[in-house]
Amino acid sequence: MMKLRLPLRLAPGFDHHLDMVSLEQASNLNLLLGQVLHTGVPGAIVELGCYTGSTTCIIGHTLAASGDGRPFHVFDRFDVTLGEHPAGRDVFERNLNAVGVPMPVIHQGDVFETVPASLPSRIAFAHLDLGVGGDTQLHARLMDHALRHVYERLSPGAILVLMDYYVPGLTVEGHDSNPGVRKAADLFFRDKPETVTTLFGGPCSHGYVRKAG
Repeated sequence: MMKLRLPLRLAPGFDHHLDMVSLEQASNLNLLLGQVLHTGVPGAIVELGCYTGSTTCIIGHTLAASGDGRPFHVFDRFDVTLGEHPAGRDVFERNLNAVGVPMPVIHQGDVFETVPASLPSRIAFAHLDLGVGGDTQLHARLMDHALRHVYERLSPGAILVLMDYYVPGLTVEGHDSNPGVRKAADLFFRDKPETVTTLFGGPCSHGYVRKAG
C-alpha cells in the first residue's frame, strides 16, 4: 500500500487573539539566553513588557535551570488588556507561581518612567515586547525609548530579542502584528555596527541583535 505524504500539523492552530507566544519563539528565547549564559556574558537579564508572564516563565525557567544566579528584571504597567487575556500584576505573579518559576525583580509603571531609572547598569540579555494593541506610533516611540537605553547597557556579546520583528520576504509564516517594532528598530540600528537578524517564529515574528564587541 502506498503511503500518502501529506503535510500534517499535530499542534492546535495559533490564535493571535488568544496566544501570547509561539512554540518557535519559546525555543528561540531558550536557545539565545542559553548561549549568553554558557559563554558568560556579564550583566543582568531584562524583559520589557511581560504582560501575563508567558515569556517571563520561559526566560525564568531557563535561567533557573542553568544554576546561574544573576538577577532577572521585568518591566510592565500591568494595567493594559490585550485580546481576551485578563491583565494585572496579580495574574502575572499567579502564572509564575503556578509553574514554579522564581519571581523576578518587578518594576511596575510606565516604561517612559521606569526606563532608564530602574535598568541595571549592565545587561547580558534583553527581551523587548512592548506591543500596545494597535497604536503603531506609540509602539514605535516606546521601542525607540527602550532601545536607546537598553542598547547602551548591553555587554559585548549580549543578545537583544525583539518580539514581533517582521520583514516581508524574510520572515517565514510570521504575522505582522506590531509594525512599530521594525519601524523603530531599523531606524535605530541604521548607524550601529549591528543589524537585526530575523528568526523563525512559526506563526509569529521574531528578530534579534548580538552586541558587537
